[in-house]
Amino acid sequence: MLTISSPIVLDTSVVSIFMRQEESVAYYQNWTLGRRAVISFQTLEELWFGAYKRGWGDRRINDLRQSLDQYEVVWPNSDLVRISAHLRSERERAGRRLNTGDAWIAATALLLECPRASDDRDFSSISGLVFITAPSP
Repeated sequence: MLTISSPIVLDTSVVSIFMRQEESVAYYQNWTLGRRAVISFQTLEELWFGAYKRGWGDRRINDLRQSLDQYEVVWPNSDLVRISAHLRSERERAGRRLNTGDAWIAATALLLECPRASDDRDFSSISGLVFITAPSP
C-alpha cells in the first residue's frame, strides 16, 4: 500500500525533467511531495555519462553535482542483483527484452517496494512495479 511517506524511485528521465524544468515537472513534483526521492546508482551513472559525453563545462558539472546531492542513491547489493537478474529473465521469457540499466532501476523500486516515476512507458507492464508517468499532452 502506498503512503505519502513511502519512497519513490526516480528514473533518469524524471531527474532530467526536474533539472530542465520541463512541462511535466509539476506532475512529478506532486508525486514526490512528502516522499524520499531516491535514485538508482544506474541513474547516477547515466546522468554523469550524459554530462561527460556532451563535454559540459565546470559550471554545468557543478550544477549537476548540486542537483544530484538532493537524492538518496541506492547502491547494488546481493538482493538488488538477484531482483534485477530475475526481472530480466522473466521479461526475456515473455519475449520482451529489458536492458541491464533499465533492469537496475526497476529492481530498485521493487526492492524498496515503492513506485517508480519514469517517462519511459516500457515499464508499465512489469509485474509488481507501481509505475508513475505523466499523462501524454
